[in-house]
Amino acid sequence: MDVGLGDLAARQEGLKAFMRLYPQGVTVVTTRVGGLAYGITVSSFTSVSLNPPLVMIAVDRSANSYKAFREAEIFAIHLLSSGQAELSEIFAGRKKTRDKFEGVDYEEGPEKVPILRDTPAYMICRRYRIYEAGDHDLILCEVLSVAIRMPDSKPLVYRNRTYTTVAN
Repeated sequence: MDVGLGDLAARQEGLKAFMRLYPQGVTVVTTRVGGLAYGITVSSFTSVSLNPPLVMIAVDRSANSYKAFREAEIFAIHLLSSGQAELSEIFAGRKKTRDKFEGVDYEEGPEKVPILRDTPAYMICRRYRIYEAGDHDLILCEVLSVAIRMPDSKPLVYRNRTYTTVAN
């Protein structure tokens, strides 16, 4: 596939094909708004700054929980391990459940934000700024704390519409 400066639809398809080949770590982001717990799978996650310590998540405006993530003040961002593809599927909404947290082992953190148990690492963050970017919002989050539980676990990676992990 070779996509030049074609029409918008061709460029969109080219971008999707390109990004499918780019391996991305898988995270689940959780929050609590109005007494309700929310969680989404996010592969668009990156470190932004060390001073102040900032990370960024991208949330699709068409996501069912978009409004909650736009309003939330505190988030927990969890790294998933290679054996947690099912957890990713649950929070991506691909496993149809009435409540994404039903049967998921978690505890409550600051502001009662759900912290998923058995994830290799997580961080607690506070909303810093939100930027609109196309059909997504880029939510910059200030890192408040980090917990590394299993530093030697292999990460869950998503590439070419399938889950994988690193070789070593």
